[in-house]
Amino acid sequence: MAIATAEREGDTLRVQGDLDFDSVVALWGMTESLFAADPPTRIDLRGVSRANSAGVALLVAWLGRVQRRQQTVAFINVPAQMRAIIEVADLDTVLPLV
Repeated sequence: MAIATAEREGDTLRVQGDLDFDSVVALWGMTESLFAADPPTRIDLRGVSRANSAGVALLVAWLGRVQRRQQTVAFINVPAQMRAIIEVADLDTVLPLV
């Protein structure tokens, strides 16, 4: 089973590990209360080693949580593998990538 973790540092959420079908559900559960209470303004994906469409779906879900609170978030250091999926899915106009 793949493992992913997220750690809050100020206004940034740093994500590490594999973002795939196995790990995304657990990561969503770990971060759900964080996004409900005080969403980060930046999500740093530098530590993501592998990702598939489930990882991209997690970014979309996080974006939705932040936007429902009428706040903004930026995804930084998005790995090339995730960027490729985002572009193919035509989500590069939706997800705020930096």
